[in-house]
Amino acid sequence: MWREGVDVSIQSYSKHHIDSIIRFENHNNFRVTGFYEHANPNLKSSSWEMLRRVGGSVREDWAVGGDFNTTLNEVEKDSGHRKVRAQMNEFKDIMDDLALIDIKPIRGWFTWVNNRSGGSLIKKRLDRFLTSVSMIEKFPFIATSVVRQTQSDHDAILLDVWGRKPKDYPKDHRLCFRFDDC
Repeated sequence: MWREGVDVSIQSYSKHHIDSIIRFENHNNFRVTGFYEHANPNLKSSSWEMLRRVGGSVREDWAVGGDFNTTLNEVEKDSGHRKVRAQMNEFKDIMDDLALIDIKPIRGWFTWVNNRSGGSLIKKRLDRFLTSVSMIEKFPFIATSVVRQTQSDHDAILLDVWGRKPKDYPKDHRLCFRFDDC
């Protein structure tokens, strides 16, 4: 975002979010909100309310990325105690209220690990990008990927608005479609 021709302006921030508008030279604008949900279950509702406040001011294509400290379903967790269904439902409700869509990663899945071994090892998908429908319409090949970090219990996530764009031609000519007149 710090390239020539890209202007980033911070709209609001707190300990749990940084909201910005990204302006490109071609006048395409979109909103990016970095998000960190409270890990304390008693304070999670304040995180969701803050996200709702930010969402109420968004008029652009929107991407929200960060540590949501919640999984959407049981598939996003490997081992450990079952997640409280109410927390998952709250997360789904906020996504519905703000019309946000989860962008599944094309590489990697779990973004957090407790760094234990054996039967005590727990992995979860806590970090992600959510985007507005309008952003997916404008960038239909949008993709995310998980990048392994060795010095942290959280992996990095990357958002690539051009990510899944199909190649002009396949590299393996055996896979090219051909037909013969018979």
